[in-house]
Amino acid sequence: MDLTFLVIIGAIGLQQAVTVGLAAQGELVTEKSGILNIGLEGVMLMSAFSAAYANWFFEGRVGLLSPYLALGVGALVGMAVNLIFAFISTKVHVDQVIAGIGINIFAGGITIVATIVNFQSFDSTPLANQLPSILSIPGMGTTGSVSFLEIGMFVVPVLVYLLLKRTTFGLHVRAVGENPKAAEAAGLNVARTRILATTIGGALLGLAGANLSVALSNYFVRSMTRGLGFIALAAVIAGAWSPVWVLGMSILFGMSWGVYIQYNSAMGLTFLFGSLPYLVTVIVLAIASARLRPPAALALPYKKE
Repeated sequence: MDLTFLVIIGAIGLQQAVTVGLAAQGELVTEKSGILNIGLEGVMLMSAFSAAYANWFFEGRVGLLSPYLALGVGALVGMAVNLIFAFISTKVHVDQVIAGIGINIFAGGITIVATIVNFQSFDSTPLANQLPSILSIPGMGTTGSVSFLEIGMFVVPVLVYLLLKRTTFGLHVRAVGENPKAAEAAGLNVARTRILATTIGGALLGLAGANLSVALSNYFVRSMTRGLGFIALAAVIAGAWSPVWVLGMSILFGMSWGVYIQYNSAMGLTFLFGSLPYLVTVIVLAIASARLRPPAALALPYKKE
């Protein structure tokens, strides 16, 4: 195995890690408040479609700026869906796991219907502008292109850390995630804090979904998340709810995709490597399970007394 082959795997792996990395950081903020959203797959899927649609819609109006507007639309859709999820979880007190499953099922259906209604296609949307790269590794073509979202994957964990550890709001988020009853006794509005944290997390989920249809490609494909939402959820758990470790896990899972894509491209070993990203996820979760300590109130319903 030569060095070029390894470099290509690394480059592809980092590109693939962006989606998982952004989504995992968003879910980290959400879970720190005590809300468990297993509907990541659905949020990302709806954001991916919305971004692709916006990219196509704005292409003829603003030209090369359309991918940037599309990313904004994806983030807004992620925030909106997570806001609805947080509201029904904290105000209506719907079981968080059931609500998350509902989001996944709804997203799978609504994106197919929207694609058929708008583009008379069961599978995909039309091609549009792709997010331009800000850096390119010579001699590697699109494999060596680096978007600002790839750089952002390393910046976002720092911002998440500062938000959770160095701001009053972050202190409130951690308080309601560990002991909502004590937080309420101290004067915090538990439901409002959880809703805000979940909405912030939704913005990152939306960017993760938009990355699939605007940066990694330039169109939406049915079920294009391919389980990446669940892998992002695993990255949060395996990363022990620490922004830095979650980034590390996201890159690890991204590299497993890089190995799969490169070996499949070079040797056609789909059967052998096709399950590698999911197998790596399971193995890492099994190893990490011994040291896990989630937020104490994670997924536990809370009603104001």
